[in-house]
Amino acid sequence: MFFSSTAKVNKHFFPQNFKIGVANAAAQIEGAWNEDGKGETIWDRFAMSRPERIFDHSSPQVAADSYHKWREDVEMVKEMGVDHYRLSIAWARIYPDGYKTEEPNAKGVAYYKNLLRSLRALGIEPMVTLYHWDLPQKLQDDFGGWLSPKIVDIFADYARTCFELFGDEVKWWITINEPKQICEAGYGTGVFAPGIVSPGVGNYKCAKNVLLAHAKAYHIYDKEFRKKNQGTSYSLHNTLAQIKTVLWLVS
Repeated sequence: MFFSSTAKVNKHFFPQNFKIGVANAAAQIEGAWNEDGKGETIWDRFAMSRPERIFDHSSPQVAADSYHKWREDVEMVKEMGVDHYRLSIAWARIYPDGYKTEEPNAKGVAYYKNLLRSLRALGIEPMVTLYHWDLPQKLQDDFGGWLSPKIVDIFADYARTCFELFGDEVKWWITINEPKQICEAGYGTGVFAPGIVSPGVGNYKCAKNVLLAHAKAYHIYDKEFRKKNQGTSYSLHNTLAQIKTVLWLVS
């Protein structure tokens, strides 16, 4: 970077308690889209059946292969010197069809437990998103996914399972990533998975159910897990502007 002799250089520093982190999403980095019991997601179906809709024709099949290379990824994160690592859990890796069963998928659970424990062992605080766009395809096929109020209780069951399984390792939880993109792009314009084109209807229904699912999961954590696990934050993501947009959609 070059500066002219009259340029003002910013000499401010981050405060001592400022935390720096990195972030990803399961569908963007994990790969192994159908390995070890993982079920199909709406992004698996969307990217692989309609590759022309993806800018570079990439897909979740391999992605960054983090499912197999997670140890290397953790080491790279450590080398960067960050304090936090935000990741998402692939719902279909815990419950392949999305529905709560007697036992979650053991290999999927082991993957996340190993990852979370390794991060904490290196002094990196994990921040976990429960839902980052990758709805199990079975739920979309059965009743329309986020278009149906059925999704609220099903998401709550999944959330409770994650709190039970990973609560000892995770103190920062995020319920649902970028509700505007889920609803407007996924169920309104159809440019994102699952590709539903229903402006003024689908996006409104989705927005209502996303908010209800978030609220139900929040109260489950608050009443059943917060005191035990000492969670320090739990919220809808991303940004207040996103939440205001969703509230406007359902108002």
